[in-house]
Amino acid sequence: MTARGFSQPFADILSANYQTFSSAYKDSAAGQKNTTGDYFLSFFLPKVFKNGNTLMVRLNGETMNSTISPDSSYSYRLSSVSLPLGFKFVAKNKKWETIVIGVPKLASDFRGKIGPHDWQLGGIFLQYYVPNDKLKIKLGLYYNREAFGNFFMPLVGVDWKINSRVNLYGILPSNYRLEFNIIKDKLYTGLCFKSATRSFSLSRKSNYDYVRYDEQQVKLFVDWFVYKKILLFAEAGYSTSRNPLQYTYGTKDLTYVNPVFTTLKSYPVFNVGIAYRVRMDLQGSGKAEETTK
Repeated sequence: MTARGFSQPFADILSANYQTFSSAYKDSAAGQKNTTGDYFLSFFLPKVFKNGNTLMVRLNGETMNSTISPDSSYSYRLSSVSLPLGFKFVAKNKKWETIVIGVPKLASDFRGKIGPHDWQLGGIFLQYYVPNDKLKIKLGLYYNREAFGNFFMPLVGVDWKINSRVNLYGILPSNYRLEFNIIKDKLYTGLCFKSATRSFSLSRKSNYDYVRYDEQQVKLFVDWFVYKKILLFAEAGYSTSRNPLQYTYGTKDLTYVNPVFTTLKSYPVFNVGIAYRVRMDLQGSGKAEETTK
């Protein structure tokens, strides 16, 4: 998710969104359903220097609440906060850009004292090659020390501004978008793919087990600038993941102590939000820089 936030042709200075899904348990005769609400908040502060180099600071927060419904009020809440800090180096010929980011993170159920098992530390390396204004090629690596151990993810992407209305951008396997500008500079729609892995440590009462959440979603999206840089957005699609799932501490063995985190059937997913967004691909670089200073 952090890799996605630094790889787009726009910058969300401030954004908040809510994602929800509901799914029956797989192989459950009782037909119980899990309803999950996921809240996200992000603040991004870039400082662009005259040579194009950029200092980047981001604050991310997430709260995920899962409930068994409608027959039970049993619920469980997981939260995380991270502070990605990075720097973009731009070559003198402007054809090469290098991004290095460190990501300290706290991810837990916060039902007890915060301990070493609640902390995670990761990083991102991205190398861009920019042959012209319409094409950008990206290679990199994402790493995070998750609750289940070391997690490495190679990153690759191609940003291609096909014409004034059609744009293709993102980083695989994190996220990729095919975007159509329906009303010039105002209304966008398209198809997006999203994949993300994250984990949360549980408290001592849960024997320090952990929850792993692997998202894999294909969605239609709509982005609408309602006033200047104020954006409303919505997404609707389908997820092929069957979790979040709870695992035994120090292992990769599933545990079924908590009925909220049990294998789910695939499910539809919906997301709505608001953002203060700067589209660098639609402004002169000078204007974009002044906006983000």
